[in-house]
Amino acid sequence: MSKVFSLVGLETNTGIRDAGIMSGIPEVEDIQNSALYRELVEDCGGSDYITVIVKSYRWGEGEPEDVTAEDLEWIKNHPELIGSQDVACVQTSQYAILYPDQGMQLNM
Repeated sequence: MSKVFSLVGLETNTGIRDAGIMSGIPEVEDIQNSALYRELVEDCGGSDYITVIVKSYRWGEGEPEDVTAEDLEWIKNHPELIGSQDVACVQTSQYAILYPDQGMQLNM
């Protein structure tokens, strides 16, 4: 069984950045519901938009499944895993979320 996870980078139009790791390949709604996103919006409520970059990875062989909370914790403590031969980037997405309170998005 292979595991799927994503690195998520967020940046406001005012230049404030944050990054985190999420299970699977998150959709816009998943990101907007994450603690990472909510904390960024709380800190930067005056932003017009937030740029989002999602790099999704597959770790291992076999049928893919989303990583568990325990897997996420392990990956956070072992960042060297990302550069290893056991992990492959499966996709990269970039978009902007306009007017964060309204949830509009613009794909880039």
